[in-house]
Amino acid sequence: MLDDGSRLYLATSALVLAIFSCYRKYRDKQSGPPLPPGPTSLPILGNVLSLDVARPWQTFNAWRSTYGDLVYARLLNKPVVVINSEEVAKDLFEGRPTIYSDKPQSIVYEHFGADSNIGLMPYGDRWRLHRRICHQAFRQAEAPTYHAIQMRCARKMLFSILQDPSEYSRHFEMFTVSFVLSSVYGYETKAQDDPMVPILEKFADRLLAALTPGVTVLLETFPFLLKLPSWFPGATFKRASLECLKAAHDMTEIPFQIVKERMSAGIMVPCFVADTLNRMRHLNDPVITTAVKEAASVIFAGASETTTATLRVFILAMVLNPEVQAKAQAEIDEIVGKDRLPHFNDRPALPYIDAVLREILRWQPVFPFGIPGATTTSDIYKGYFIPKGVVLFTNAWALTHDEKKYPSPDEFKPERFLHEDGSLTSDRMQLGFGFGRRICMGRYVADASLWIAMTSFLAIFSAHKALDEHGMDIPVIPKFSTGLVIHPEKFPCRIVPRFPDTSLKTLMHLTGLDPRVDIS
Repeated sequence: MLDDGSRLYLATSALVLAIFSCYRKYRDKQSGPPLPPGPTSLPILGNVLSLDVARPWQTFNAWRSTYGDLVYARLLNKPVVVINSEEVAKDLFEGRPTIYSDKPQSIVYEHFGADSNIGLMPYGDRWRLHRRICHQAFRQAEAPTYHAIQMRCARKMLFSILQDPSEYSRHFEMFTVSFVLSSVYGYETKAQDDPMVPILEKFADRLLAALTPGVTVLLETFPFLLKLPSWFPGATFKRASLECLKAAHDMTEIPFQIVKERMSAGIMVPCFVADTLNRMRHLNDPVITTAVKEAASVIFAGASETTTATLRVFILAMVLNPEVQAKAQAEIDEIVGKDRLPHFNDRPALPYIDAVLREILRWQPVFPFGIPGATTTSDIYKGYFIPKGVVLFTNAWALTHDEKKYPSPDEFKPERFLHEDGSLTSDRMQLGFGFGRRICMGRYVADASLWIAMTSFLAIFSAHKALDEHGMDIPVIPKFSTGLVIHPEKFPCRIVPRFPDTSLKTLMHLTGLDPRVDIS
């Protein structure tokens, strides 16, 4: 039950929003170029009621057929422009980067421990510092330096899958977490019950569940909800905020301090944090130290969730498309053979595997609505007025399901990325990584992680539909989670070794690892 003060605040806010909405409509009709087309909005609510809040990308993709590649809408008091085509995205983010490289600022970010995320920072000096730090470590030329760690983590993953195939999703998660912890903090995880893993996973889980686009708009419209005491009935936003802040502090501070202690003791192995601090120590600037600390935590949060989610899509695709899986495995057998595991040196000779990876990124993008952007100033594009400060959403789902570029977009067809002679096309499927100056800087390393995990899995295992008590296939009806990053919900399936003699001893021979020593 709200008190009288809260009721008055809500009533006043509603009245102000209604007046502001009417004024906006009146102003927009007066003169100048029109706003991009979009659905008629209601006072106060805007277009919220007609939006699938759990999957807004689906709604905007449907509106594309009526309103086009550029859609204007309002979510409560928040005007938004949704970009539904690759052409428009490139025109704006790459052709006019000084206008379209900003990010909308929100009081919500600070309350959820997300204000240090480079993906949410406003365009300015702090963002440039973080970008320079990350670019130095993860640019394309540096990607091969991570190959050894990626292969080691992928091979550890194979042991875990062999021992407990039903927990394949958790094994994919540990592959990603192990790689990021090793490459960013120089920390080697244990196979089970590693104390560092839950510390780092907790924040990503809390934030992605709590900070959806709908929740962000609601809290920006009614910020008093975050000022309610945590014990107040129904104060779920406040409780989520406190949980995120605690998890963000632990994720940022605990692994960073371990690196600092090891550096002081002279026992630190090369990693992102240690290498960056050593490279920039001559500056002796606490601002840089803080930036390295924040960048490291963001790298973990960003990489672990999206990579794991994509590998879950991979398993779903293989179960639903056994002919694709068989063709990929035949390519591996031909090029790699059965006496060793795939290596990054094999990649140029495995074009079909790359086509499968690209199709996975296209078929079910795990970051379908991306991180919102904002304009630094007003602009005119193709006769439409785009206001200063308007929130921009790049609808990755619409881009990857463009029927003109990708016919029958709901079908899983790796061949769409291959020429008739079997060579790869020039389409590297980077649409889910963003555009322009805000493109994901870790995309080359993420691509390599996905490739080695998928190829290693297919060399040893096959994924099939689960069987019922009569030995018949159990149908798979894909269901996906909601939130900023989506993934297939767990479904019954069978993961079995491709060869009957596959054992721990076989894997020890193929990987060169001893699970009793290398996987503790």
